[in-house]
Amino acid sequence: MSLHDRRTGSAGLFGLGLLLAICVFGATPAQAGMVKGTTVPAFTVEKGSGEAFRFPKDAEGKVVLMNFWASWCPECKIELPELLDLKRRYEGKPFLLLCVNMDRKRKAADKFLKKLKMDVPVLYDNDQKLVKIFRPVGVPASYLIGPNGEIEQVYIGFDKDTMDTYRRDIDALLSALEKASDGAAADPDAGVPGPEPGTGPSSGAGR
Repeated sequence: MSLHDRRTGSAGLFGLGLLLAICVFGATPAQAGMVKGTTVPAFTVEKGSGEAFRFPKDAEGKVVLMNFWASWCPECKIELPELLDLKRRYEGKPFLLLCVNMDRKRKAADKFLKKLKMDVPVLYDNDQKLVKIFRPVGVPASYLIGPNGEIEQVYIGFDKDTMDTYRRDIDALLSALEKASDGAAADPDAGVPGPEPGTGPSSGAGR
């Protein structure tokens, strides 16, 4: 079966992912935590390398796509390879892909990734720290976070249009970030306060 064929049939898989998420994490749509416009709080979790990832310090000045996935999620098996393609697309750009594993045991996640033969930038959330913060409704779930630490978009599930939506929204944020950077470079004095009234060289002060 082609990837396209599998993706077009993902509506049923999303329903399964939603049911599993509700059963495992107790979340319902009415209890959805992080929504567009919410500022992501500081957190520290373990990376696949064993080092710590600290937000927002390690994501400063970057557009972040945070994807929640699990070894028991059928759609995740389809989405993760495409997320790696997305990561390669934005190499050299201020973009960061974070794949948060929701399994309670790291062994299950590592076995899943080994079977898929993928080198994914994983954050292990075995103690459910990030799950409790974001409270995703459905799996997979992704959050697009701007350089200011605010959630710009929330995506639940995966279908044939999801990757195009990711690219469109990421491109828009990167474009805005680039324009802001160019504007700051063109006007280095922007935001620098001038002299207070009456203290300039032409004032009568000191006469």
